[in-house]
Amino acid sequence: MRKTLILCTVLLFLVGCAGQMLQGRAYNTLTGNTLSFAIEKSYGHGTMTAFNPKNNEAFKGEYSGFYKGQNTIYGNIGGDNVTLIQPPTGANANGILVGDKGTTIRVFFEIKPGLRPTGYGIGQDQAGNKYDFYF
Repeated sequence: MRKTLILCTVLLFLVGCAGQMLQGRAYNTLTGNTLSFAIEKSYGHGTMTAFNPKNNEAFKGEYSGFYKGQNTIYGNIGGDNVTLIQPPTGANANGILVGDKGTTIRVFFEIKPGLRPTGYGIGQDQAGNKYDFYF
């Protein structure tokens, strides 16, 4: 009963963390213009937003991420079957931001998991402008 209660508490905590927006910035490497940026904390798929204050363009988009460095080892110790799980060491993600004035930015992220995930990425719009993302 105690193990079930602890497990339920942990699961409720984890579910409550999904959907939270993590704030960051995107820098246009050609002009130095800074966009506000936010990415949803999720478990593989989420939303993103950005805003360019120079031209008041608002962006909405989504991303999908894939864990890396995760591993499972099966064995037998003293006649008991055991399973050891190595948590992921990070994630790679691809996404797109679509602006309300026609700009589209493709993004690629490297994400470090944790209670407050952090990450960085690169992006490029259809005009060839490049962006560095940090959150």
